[in-house]
Amino acid sequence: MSVKPITNSLPISYEGEGLPLLKQIAQDTHIAAQAAQRQLLFSKIRLGLTAFLTALMLFAFLLWGPKLHRTLQNADRAFDGLEAVSSQLAQADIPSLLASMDQLATEGRSSLKAIQKTAEVLENIDMDQLNQAIADLQKAVSPLAKLFG
Repeated sequence: MSVKPITNSLPISYEGEGLPLLKQIAQDTHIAAQAAQRQLLFSKIRLGLTAFLTALMLFAFLLWGPKLHRTLQNADRAFDGLEAVSSQLAQADIPSLLASMDQLATEGRSSLKAIQKTAEVLENIDMDQLNQAIADLQKAVSPLAKLFG
């Protein structure tokens, strides 16, 4: 849209109060046309920037979208696993497990004490004397073994 400014040579030949008013209207129209052209330029710049940012976002989404999707799927699986573990922990009777572990530790201590006593008894046995007693028993039993065949 092009508006030509009105100059001093107006086609209207009226020489009165209307001439300065018409000149003022022409000047205002020219200023409004320039403002409209600036607005059009700024609108084109905004449209260009919007298109550029939209294309940039689309490119970023296409580039990182699959990775983000895989990451979210992995996080979802991890949260499912955590949920399963937490439900199992909620179902587990922790106090009875701890009591059972205490009982097992107590039994282990008593077994260890019994093993220590057995080791002490075995240390006190005289092996030479035991071997001699076995040999004597074998000598005493061998005639009976021959008798019974």
